Amino acid sequence: MKRMIALLTALLLLAAIPAMAEEQVLPSDDVTLTFFAGNGDVKFNEVVETLIAGFEEEYPMIDVVNVTPTSSSFSEGLKSLDAVGEFPDIMEARDVPMWARAGKIAEVDPELLQLVNNAPNYNGKYYCVPTKSDAPLGFFYNKAYFTEKGFEEPKTYQEFIDLCEAIKADGKMAPIVVGAADIWHMGFSWMTWYINYVTHTDPDFITHLYTGEAKWTDEYVVECFTKYADIYKKGYVEEGFMSTSDSQIASFLVTGKAAMFISGAHMVANIKDADPSFEFGWFPLYNKNGELNTWGGPSLNGWMYSVDCQADEDKNIAAKLWIEFCLREDNYSNYLTTMSFLPVNDIQLDFGEHVNDMISVQKAADSVEVGWNSQWGAKEIPTAFRNFAYKIAQEWATGTKTIEQGLQEMQTEWDVESQTFNPVTGVGIVTE
Repeated sequence: MKRMIALLTALLLLAAIPAMAEEQVLPSDDVTLTFFAGNGDVKFNEVVETLIAGFEEEYPMIDVVNVTPTSSSFSEGLKSLDAVGEFPDIMEARDVPMWARAGKIAEVDPELLQLVNNAPNYNGKYYCVPTKSDAPLGFFYNKAYFTEKGFEEPKTYQEFIDLCEAIKADGKMAPIVVGAADIWHMGFSWMTWYINYVTHTDPDFITHLYTGEAKWTDEYVVECFTKYADIYKKGYVEEGFMSTSDSQIASFLVTGKAAMFISGAHMVANIKDADPSFEFGWFPLYNKNGELNTWGGPSLNGWMYSVDCQADEDKNIAAKLWIEFCLREDNYSNYLTTMSFLPVNDIQLDFGEHVNDMISVQKAADSVEVGWNSQWGAKEIPTAFRNFAYKIAQEWATGTKTIEQGLQEMQTEWDVESQTFNPVTGVGIVTE
């Protein structure tokens, strides 16, 4: 029945557009695509649900079954499905090098790469169609409160510390809210300090960890995470941070419980949803020398599909239709403006005041780099190390571990993991 409806729909479209240049290739029979994506952000979940509903309406012969678990991280959830032989057909592209080496994801159809500009590759092969370029990380803040108190956006790290101290002394609200109940949320602050103090000092820090030329216990790394932990030690962070989820931080801002939080551009929509009338601003964090180093740009992130999906003709057609559908101007513009992601093609959009400010900051930054857990080649970190490090960051925040203890544990863990995975020497890297 669904196939009949699809054929009738296609015939109606042909009748309405007699000059259609090329007939669209559709699956020969009803087909089911299993689908997997991150579920940590409420707005992203809404965008995905809207895309799936629109896609199924346009292609009624295709069922998209979302198999994303709600109780585990992206990587662990995908590994669990793979372990029971249920690796998805199409999924959000993360950990691309790992899944490419495991032989689980396919090289994407070259025609799909024509939908974007300068798609990144891994070892000269294209395993994902990118869908976004990231805007910088920074602090969202209560603009009315800042105006009332005469606070200004800090242009140096010391000015940022002075600002936190002034808000704390005022006593009306906490300077900063952190959603540490979600371990991945720690990455927003982690990458901001890390980029400003670690890779700004040594851009090849990860590579040098593998070669032994750098260590997590090096002096400049200690300085970085001492500064990071100080915002907790000095009482600048709202006390209940370990039980606060990422999805709650926008409400903390708009209800006056906290003056600031650090996150990505996707939070613009979350704040507006929490209170459309709330006035908020945004600023990046400068380092101690007044230099600005930001996270952002294109990475191996978008859509990818499995080798099993590619091997099934109808599923392969359906997967390509999904990617084309997502990058079609109407759908893509909604995705970008809702999430405040920057485009990877020539679509022209006005993102509004806040994201436009972020774009300007990124253009003027001293350096811009992809997130530390999104690198590939000699800068790719062992898969499990990210969450190990973020757990240490939580322990620094709660004061249950000193900076020196945490960094020594990270070095020990790195030494262990790099014995079986080292992209510099090739250990653990399976190549064809």
